[in-house]
Amino acid sequence: MKLSKNFSLKELTKSSTAVRHNINNTPDQEQLINLAVLTNCVLQKVREVHGRVDVNSGLRVLELNRKIGSGDTSQHVLGMAADIECPSISNMELAEWIRDNLEFDQLILEFYTPQDPASGWVHVSYNKEDNRKRVLRAIKNNGKTAYEEGLT
Repeated sequence: MKLSKNFSLKELTKSSTAVRHNINNTPDQEQLINLAVLTNCVLQKVREVHGRVDVNSGLRVLELNRKIGSGDTSQHVLGMAADIECPSISNMELAEWIRDNLEFDQLILEFYTPQDPASGWVHVSYNKEDNRKRVLRAIKNNGKTAYEEGLT
């Protein structure tokens, strides 16, 4: 099933963890709508400018989200978020381009190291009701994930 011109439902629901633990990561109707909105309003636009977009994580049903140790309030559970990378640009450049050119709810540059342009990934979410345009970066602080405002 196609969610947009270049993105399939399979790309946004694939999960090796789900396969290993026999978790059904199939979206319900609301999650499916949210995935379609996310792909058309964000991911497709990134692809049209930067080429290939690799989706590391999209929808994570609650059971899967808990299995990987993420919080129950994650926008991945709602089908509103994806963790992505584009091989043609660094993750910092990708985050900056999204921040400067697209509507989004949350944009998080996760675990990026300037010395390694391919490090980390970009978490982006889209809420069809209201987008906060919240920009954060995730870092490790004493072994725990901490979030700071902005990309740098």
